[in-house]
Amino acid sequence: MSEPPQGRPEFSAPSYAACYRHQDRSTLITCQRCGRPICGECMNPAAVGFQCPDCVRSGGATPFPGAGGGSGRSFFGRSRAGSGWGAPRARQPKTVFGANLSNRQSPMTKAIMVALAVVWVSGLLTRGLTTGLLGLDPVGLASGQFWRLATSAFVSFGLLALLMNLLVLWLAGQVLEQQLGAWRFLALYVLSAAGGGTLFFLMAGFGGSIAGSSAAVVGLLAANGVIKLRRREDVRGDVALLILLLAYAFAVSGVEYFASQLGGMVVGALTGVTLAYAPRRHRTALQVAGLVLIAVICVGVVAARSFVL
Repeated sequence: MSEPPQGRPEFSAPSYAACYRHQDRSTLITCQRCGRPICGECMNPAAVGFQCPDCVRSGGATPFPGAGGGSGRSFFGRSRAGSGWGAPRARQPKTVFGANLSNRQSPMTKAIMVALAVVWVSGLLTRGLTTGLLGLDPVGLASGQFWRLATSAFVSFGLLALLMNLLVLWLAGQVLEQQLGAWRFLALYVLSAAGGGTLFFLMAGFGGSIAGSSAAVVGLLAANGVIKLRRREDVRGDVALLILLLAYAFAVSGVEYFASQLGGMVVGALTGVTLAYAPRRHRTALQVAGLVLIAVICVGVVAARSFVL
């Protein structure tokens, strides 16, 4: 009589991974050639298993780090024994918005936070000289200083406003940057401030002055709602928060500040649509063109308003 097998057979449940082209989709299937995770949309039937779109286009096996039994790095970035494939590395995985997945440190968010703090402290030390040079001054805009639409994004009036902006950047900005990438995130932030300054200038004319950082932060929240909508997530909480912020701006600071917040929200949402819904083919070029168009519209509206005044 044969002896029963000793011990239990080893078994490990398969683990899901995000599709290398669609990070919001989990899959168990990998490309037969390069080993990258692929969802149903990216599967191309092959003689054995499935291949990813990149391998089908290239027509050759480009080893992906972690595929098969080779050495190098795994898909999750951990080193294996040995070194080198002797072949070029595969294209770096990106988010659905075009950002590289390797950068998870959010350097641009932290740089903006540092800039906000430095400008605020500098304003105290220079008795408002710095904020006066960078802030949204309607007289300066009317005289052609359109760069104030961008530099006002780094100006805060009051310690409480500064701390609130830093808090939103820390909580929401880092996540947004990881999805969009550094330069897209910076463009979103600056254009949101420009949108707030544009609508403020339309409604206030030469009266008053604002700091664009609050409008920029509201624009980030609006873009975050657009991105969640793109991912088919619930956005009711985001909409409610934006309505509360607008109501607070109108009740506390009047029509001019409300206009800046509304302008930041609208332009932030439009920028979010530009970044989130650009088709994958020629995505970066289309995103850049859309961002430039939004900036030109803001400057054009301010220039037209200046001519009328």
